[in-house]
Amino acid sequence: MKKSLLIGTAALLLISAHASIHPITVNATPQVDKPTITSSGNDNSSNRATTPKVLDISGHWAEHSIIQAINKGYVEGYPDGNFLPNKNVSRAEFVKMTISALGLEVQESNGKWYESYVHAAEAAGIYKAGDLEDTNWTQTLTREEMSKMAVRALDIDQVEDKQWMYLATKNGIMSGTAPGELTPKGSTTRAQAITVIERLLSAKKGNKLAVDKYAVAAAEMYWHKTNIFTVAEEIFNSPENDKYTNVKMGIRSWNINKLTVSSPDKSVIGQVNSLTAIDWNDPKDPNRRLLPSKDKLMLQIGGKQVKFTDNMKVYVLVWDSEMVVNKKPKSYPMNRLNLIVHGYSGNRNGIDRGTPFFDSKRELYGLVIPKENYSTSGELRISIETISLGAPLYASRLSTSILTR
Repeated sequence: MKKSLLIGTAALLLISAHASIHPITVNATPQVDKPTITSSGNDNSSNRATTPKVLDISGHWAEHSIIQAINKGYVEGYPDGNFLPNKNVSRAEFVKMTISALGLEVQESNGKWYESYVHAAEAAGIYKAGDLEDTNWTQTLTREEMSKMAVRALDIDQVEDKQWMYLATKNGIMSGTAPGELTPKGSTTRAQAITVIERLLSAKKGNKLAVDKYAVAAAEMYWHKTNIFTVAEEIFNSPENDKYTNVKMGIRSWNINKLTVSSPDKSVIGQVNSLTAIDWNDPKDPNRRLLPSKDKLMLQIGGKQVKFTDNMKVYVLVWDSEMVVNKKPKSYPMNRLNLIVHGYSGNRNGIDRGTPFFDSKRELYGLVIPKENYSTSGELRISIETISLGAPLYASRLSTSILTR
C-alpha cells in the first residue's frame, strides 16, 4: 500500500528561534566601472605552446587558462605588459573572444568594431535577439548573459527561462563564485570569461568536465525554486526517468507554474516559495546554514521526541510556503500549504514521518527522508494542497518521478 509523507505531519523541531529561511541561491555582486573597449586578441586560433610574458597573472587562480588562451591567440595582454585578469569584460569583448576561439568565420563590417562578431554569433546560433535586456554591447557582461552564450555554443537551444545557469553548471562550463553562490547578475571578469571559453572548447572536443555540485544545486534553485533533483538525485531524478521520452519524468516534470494553488473565486491562494534539500551527511552543504545547530533539532516519531544524530543517513527537506490571499481564515487557518510525497516509505531506525513544531517566532517546516532502507510504489509524486477545516482542498501536482525500490 502506498504511503505518503506529509509536511503537515513530518517536520523539524526547533528548540529556539532562528533567522528567516532564505535558500542559498544567488548573491548579486556590486557592479564596478565598465572596462575600456579594446581589441583583446586576434583571430589566430593556433596553439603556439609558449609561455607568454604577462606581469600580473602569476599565482592567479586562472593563470593556466589565461596562458592557454593567449597561446591560442584569441586574447592578449595590454601594451604595458599586464593582463588585468580581474578587469570586467563587456558583452562585445566576450563575443569577440568566443567567436575567435571557436574559429568561426567573420565577415568584415563597416560599422562598430564588434558588429561583425555579433553577426557571426547570430549566424552560429550563439546569440539570438532578446537574449540581452538591451542591445548595448559595450555594457559589462553579466554571468547569466555569459551562460546563455556558452550554452547556445554547446548547441543547446530549447531552454526555459532562468535555466541557462543550470545547464552551464551541469555541463561543467561554469562554477560558483563561492560554495552555493552564482551571482547571475554580477559582472564577469576577463579571467572568468576566459575560463568559461576554455571549458567550452574542451567540452566541444568531447571531454568530460569537473562539475561544481553546489553551483548546480544553486542554479537549479534559481531556475525553478527547488534543488531536490540535484541534491537528492538518486531518489527524485534517477536514471529510470530518462527511459520515458514521450512523458516528462523527474526533473523534467517539475512545473514552476504549478507552485500556486487557488480556489476558483481566488479568495484563497497559496504559493510555494522554495523546497530546499540539504544533505545531512555533507558538512560542507551550503544550505546547512538554514538549519539551527544539531542540539536544537528534534524529530517527533510516534509519541517520542528523537534528537538528530550525526550518523543519520538522511536528506532534510526544508519547506517554505504561505497563503498570499486568505479571505476565509476560519476555513483555512494555517498560513502554509501541505507538501506530500506519494509512493515513498522510509523506515530507517523509525524515521518515517514526524510532527511539526511551531517556534514562538516562526515556523520551520521540513521533512526528513532516509537515504537507505526505504521502499517505493514505483512512482513518486510530489504535490501541494491547502490545509482546511472541513472546506474544499485545492491541490497541485508538482512532479512525478520513477523509482523502483
